[in-house]
Amino acid sequence: MNLLCICEPDRYQRPQLDVPATYQAFASDRHLNLFHTPTNTVHSSRFALAAVVPQHLSHQNFLSLNSAATQRFPLTHFDVAFCRTLKPFPHGYLDHLARWANHLKFVNHPLGIRRQIEPDFLLQIANNWMPAAISTADPAEAEAFFQQYGTIVAKRANSCGGRGVFKVSYSDRQFDVDNISLGLRQFASFSEVMTYLQPHPQSALQFVRYLPTVRAGDKRVVVVDGEIYGAYVRRSRSGHWVQNVSLDGECFLADIRDAERDAIAQTVPFYKALGLHTLGYDFLQDERGEWTIGEINAGNIGGFARLQQMTGEPVCDRLASWLIEFSNRPSGQANHPVLSPAIQR
Repeated sequence: MNLLCICEPDRYQRPQLDVPATYQAFASDRHLNLFHTPTNTVHSSRFALAAVVPQHLSHQNFLSLNSAATQRFPLTHFDVAFCRTLKPFPHGYLDHLARWANHLKFVNHPLGIRRQIEPDFLLQIANNWMPAAISTADPAEAEAFFQQYGTIVAKRANSCGGRGVFKVSYSDRQFDVDNISLGLRQFASFSEVMTYLQPHPQSALQFVRYLPTVRAGDKRVVVVDGEIYGAYVRRSRSGHWVQNVSLDGECFLADIRDAERDAIAQTVPFYKALGLHTLGYDFLQDERGEWTIGEINAGNIGGFARLQQMTGEPVCDRLASWLIEFSNRPSGQANHPVLSPAIQR
């Protein structure tokens, strides 16, 4: 099978990160022919400029893939495309990939990705398993939510690695807004907070009640096509309220409770309807010790290589076998996602 992967290798300087590790696993799999194309070459509607990835791929060679010799392949040359581009996506990028999807099967359909990153999507499908949350661009509505809960978390749509997540609180007659990358900023009014948070004046944000027990860590459950591959808890070494591995999070294998399995089973169908198959469920512990959904990541998720390193099991081989099975499925819903799935409450 011919597998086309898309990413920016220089974003992954550590060899144990998921994208370089899975690239290496795919390259060495004798059932796969791996090709790589950089994110910034996604332009043509029928061709891809791609490099053939060598079977023995060192991390240094992975980092050099963007400068490797490329060939012009028709999109029909590839059986499956797996986009591993990090958010924020460049302007128009998902639209270009959507045109590719007219000729090429994607592990995660670009139009489905665009729909699921909208701030209201998670609330519509997972509200029953989440802390109190709203999605709004209205400063007055956001401030009313803040007044109700005292401390909240605001999330931008097109971001990753905790960089678009902000904790909003109030002390000493000012609003404190904390972000892992930008640090602590202080504002005199909530309207100033909204101006700071919104990438554009009409940008909707997701607001969630802050859980004071968040330092217990967040539990990543890796799910492929509805099947659970495993779970681990990420916990900040410094005790920060953001737990991402890309920052200072360390990982511990974790069990998956029945309530979490039920939440996954009830929400996975909405992602399948959008043609989205690789999911990372992030659960946060509430004050009662229950794990509630904080986020569901779709598309370029981490966890495959991490689980393989922690368990010693061939998780990346399992993913590669699924990709081959997926490539042999009849084309249909995978290339024509349902962009407005019915929401059942």
